[in-house]
Amino acid sequence: MKNKTLLPILSVLTLLLAGCSGVMDSKQTAKQYYMLAPWSGAAAASSAAQGAALTMKVSAVPGLDTDRVQALSSDARLNHYANARWPDHLPEVLTSVVKRSLAASGLFSEVTEGTHASGDGWLLKLEVQQFYGIQNASGNTSAVRIEMTGSIECKDNRGSFTLSDSNSVAEERLSAIVSAHQKGLDEVTRQLLDQISKTCP
Repeated sequence: MKNKTLLPILSVLTLLLAGCSGVMDSKQTAKQYYMLAPWSGAAAASSAAQGAALTMKVSAVPGLDTDRVQALSSDARLNHYANARWPDHLPEVLTSVVKRSLAASGLFSEVTEGTHASGDGWLLKLEVQQFYGIQNASGNTSAVRIEMTGSIECKDNRGSFTLSDSNSVAEERLSAIVSAHQKGLDEVTRQLLDQISKTCP
């Protein structure tokens, strides 16, 4: 009698375990994380303003505050590249990268993150307005576009500016798309240092 009672129970358990193993052995592609690096040319920048302490804040327009590597389609839809991720949400990633670029420039005694400058320190604010691949009607990425608006306050001087760059993508590969993002970020960082030097002599 015991065997007859146990058989249905064992059958149900076997089916449940088989179902669970299917979930655990998912064939889904793992997420791929891509790093952006500080601008290697930052150390060659002018040292006219050396010694100032800089506080910086990076934000993003709605839709861009995400860890996904994104694209804008020809009909204005925000898409994302499957399984491609930045290591954190975009404002946090760019805060880290730009902060390290500025620190390496030799322009500042220190670079910190925040919303208010202390003492005689300078305050830099950046807003990311474009940071994505540009897709044509076929869904292929033709270019990567980066744009940021910003403002700098230094003693009695204040300035606002727009930083932008666009780079073509030769082939539909994530490595090529991320490389175009890196190239654009490098150029935007160069523009940023120029703007700071002009506004805060």
